[in-house]
Amino acid sequence: MNKILLLAGVACIMAANASAFEFNPYVAAKAKYTFTRGDVKTTGAVNDKTHIRDEVAGGSVALGTIMPTLTGAFRLEGEFTKNGEAEDNHYGTKLKLKTYAALFNVYYDLNLRTAVPVTPYVGVGIGFGRSEYKSPLGNKKDTNVALQIGGGVNYQINRNFSLDLGYRYITYGDFDKTYEVPGIYYMKQEYKPRAHEILLGVRYTF
Repeated sequence: MNKILLLAGVACIMAANASAFEFNPYVAAKAKYTFTRGDVKTTGAVNDKTHIRDEVAGGSVALGTIMPTLTGAFRLEGEFTKNGEAEDNHYGTKLKLKTYAALFNVYYDLNLRTAVPVTPYVGVGIGFGRSEYKSPLGNKKDTNVALQIGGGVNYQINRNFSLDLGYRYITYGDFDKTYEVPGIYYMKQEYKPRAHEILLGVRYTF
């Protein structure tokens, strides 16, 4: 997590040095194929590990701006992303997980200066992630710091429209819950929602 935060800080500093006089706003929408991982570790009165492993669809929308540089461009954007409900079984018990996030992302587009209008990019993001776990023992919900890192390629169709294919690793925010009756009962559950996401979308630049 510390490495991702460091990369995000470096990217923001570099973006501040980009052209301060040229901004190109855009909107984007993406569909996602998400490999969801939701790990739950229980310690105390009960010691157990449960895992949610599922593949679900999702989507995201974003609003941002492009700031050209000598070798490419920085993109700063705000994004809302949501995944479908993941399900898994643990010793016959059905577990479910939903994840959402609001992110601030910084991307760098590298200009290859070729005749083919393809632009590779890398990026990081930070924001708030919302996780909702459901099990026969009850529902657990929490909002924490979400982080993402990834990259992809962008194909420019014309001046305004482009297609985007990307991958990212995202954590939707770790959290824990403690159940305690002093001197009688203690149990702690640690939740770690993660995902590998493949994204395909379209961007319109004004």
